[in-house]
Amino acid sequence: MTGGLREQAGDYLQMRHDLGYELDRPGRLVRQFAGWCDDAGITRVTSETALEWAMLPRDVTSWYRWLRLSAVRGFAAWLHAFDPAHQVPPADLLPCRQDRPAPCLLSGSDVSALLAEAGRLRPAVHAATYQTLIALAAATGIRPCEAIRMNDEDIDPASRVMTVHGKNHKERQIPLHPATVAALAGYARLRDRELPRRGAGPAFFVSTSGARLTPDRAREVFAMLVTRAGLAPGDPGARRPTLNSLRHSFAVTTLISWLADDTDVEASLPVLSAWMGHKKPRSTYWYLQAVPELLQAASDHMARAAAASSIRTRT
Repeated sequence: MTGGLREQAGDYLQMRHDLGYELDRPGRLVRQFAGWCDDAGITRVTSETALEWAMLPRDVTSWYRWLRLSAVRGFAAWLHAFDPAHQVPPADLLPCRQDRPAPCLLSGSDVSALLAEAGRLRPAVHAATYQTLIALAAATGIRPCEAIRMNDEDIDPASRVMTVHGKNHKERQIPLHPATVAALAGYARLRDRELPRRGAGPAFFVSTSGARLTPDRAREVFAMLVTRAGLAPGDPGARRPTLNSLRHSFAVTTLISWLADDTDVEASLPVLSAWMGHKKPRSTYWYLQAVPELLQAASDHMARAAAASSIRTRT
């Protein structure tokens, strides 16, 4: 193999992609590691080098450091197959403990503020792209990457159903509210009118050049909108809202509404898991223990249930 680690990382990720892996975050980490090595003049991966890079970030969870090392391990194993001089870091070099931080939630007024700021973007199609993207994520709870990879054909206006392309090529279908269908159709008409030369590309959400929106650009613009809307925390250590905060907020709002209506949450959670594309139900159950508002709603729900049971017993 020839070329620097950046070039070899590109070959490795292409191979993994061809096998059907998404590798969104791990792919970014592999590229960052390879770039860091090339910039430092490092040509061979060692356990010490991998560990040093994995430990670089400060004020992050132990799980995130493990994730960084795990991404490097896959790359190192591939390099080792071609050149045994590359070392594969041991799997237990860093402990694996996923301490998921509490989600950063957005209220209805927060979303309205973001939509208002998005509406001030120029040109008009740029504003419409982010207004529609934010509104769709808030209304459906789909992942930002799922919205970005949407194609025109994924929306069926007649049946009001959207096909969502989830992680690792897993697809699911979710129903849409008529207002959501109308909003998506309105954006598509504006997009096609303002960007007549975008061609017959399938992408639903596009940049001002007519190309498919990219995750990095979407994150960059959303961060700007958060600042302009006054939603950036004053404390440097506090978490900033991200596009994924819209997904978290959807899940939590749904669960709170169920608890308020005394819905059987245990029976309904698998439905929410399927809707959100969670591979394991524990990913959905996590919200119940990570959000104080949900704990309070659950406590109120149990108190009402206990009171109702007491009344039935007396009668």
